[in-house]
Amino acid sequence: MSEKPKLGQEPARLKVIDLGTMVAGPFAATLMGDFGADVLKIERPDGKGDRMRMNSDYWPVEGRNKRSITLDLRIEEGKAILRKLVAWADVLVENFKPGTMAKWGLGYEQLSAINPRLVMVSVSGFGQTGPNSPRPGYDHVGAAMGGMWYVTGYPDRPPVLPGLPIVDYFTGTFAALGALEAIRRRDAPGGTGKGEWVELGLYESMIRIAGSNFIRNSRDGHVSQRVGSMPLDDQPPKGLQHGLAYETRDGRWLSMFPVTDQQWGLLGSVIPEVCAPKYSIEVIHKNPHAADSVVRKWVKERDYDEVMDAFIKGGLPAAPIYSTADIVADPHVNARGNLVEATDLDGNRVRMQGVIPRLVSNPGEVRWAGEKLGGSNQAVYEELLGLSKEELDQLRELNAI
Repeated sequence: MSEKPKLGQEPARLKVIDLGTMVAGPFAATLMGDFGADVLKIERPDGKGDRMRMNSDYWPVEGRNKRSITLDLRIEEGKAILRKLVAWADVLVENFKPGTMAKWGLGYEQLSAINPRLVMVSVSGFGQTGPNSPRPGYDHVGAAMGGMWYVTGYPDRPPVLPGLPIVDYFTGTFAALGALEAIRRRDAPGGTGKGEWVELGLYESMIRIAGSNFIRNSRDGHVSQRVGSMPLDDQPPKGLQHGLAYETRDGRWLSMFPVTDQQWGLLGSVIPEVCAPKYSIEVIHKNPHAADSVVRKWVKERDYDEVMDAFIKGGLPAAPIYSTADIVADPHVNARGNLVEATDLDGNRVRMQGVIPRLVSNPGEVRWAGEKLGGSNQAVYEELLGLSKEELDQLRELNAI
């Protein structure tokens, strides 16, 4: 990890204010911080700020590369400080309920009057407009309304929430993309020179990644259903497009599924039984899972190492179904540097996700893990804003910082 540069020391850095909490808004700011942006993480002085801070496993990774400062936006003195920071910033990220920032006099119109180049990113459950916009939203709500729950699981069982908060993380990624595109339009040759208001709802990210679902529905009324990850009662699931889960003799799981005709031929060189006429390419085109029972039996009769070795040597698309511990131990993951170490608030070295995507000539980095609450108050308030000791003491008396 590198040392924190002095604020303003490197003017080429993107300047970001993070007002968000749990998870999508802050994640957008984290992504920008991973690639060198100066990110100011603003939380309430009473510690009731970003709830990720309350989770010692979340905070080191999602608070990383951010300078933590305390500021109460509910009082005028706090709002005045934020306005000064807005004059410095390129981007402001928030995920309060729609209307909250405007109620505080800190909406996009008010802030862009201070800094016309500001890009404001607003993440919410349902977006800033529409009948549902006032409602609270979290990952599970976005997964439900965005259709993710409905298609996840087995057809004879209730819908299943995905095992990771993918709605939050997808939405945060789209939010960061929107911010960077707004900056490109602002700063590119012939650009507007002006900022933008970027806004999105959690459920919208799930709609966007729904693939062909809506085109198929518009053509014939088709509604995608839960299909699971393996056939039920020896009947191939209808609509399952990709890999199936296979269990080996020693109780490990992997996924393998030939996608092209050539790969089906390669599978036949590994499992000769699939070369039978009843599993011809013509049959497979009509039912891609016709040979599943043969493959499943072959895999179940062998240990994992033998199966994976055969599939890899056979040129087939296959991968182990990994747990977190498996990922940590995998040599490819380690060779790619996908996991890095940083020091948490207790002084312990912890492992966390590295930075992606990789900019080959100048990659991003984890410069530091999540700071303690208010850890950069001095650097921001004294060095960046130039507030005097007397001004800071007065702000503390008012509980503004």
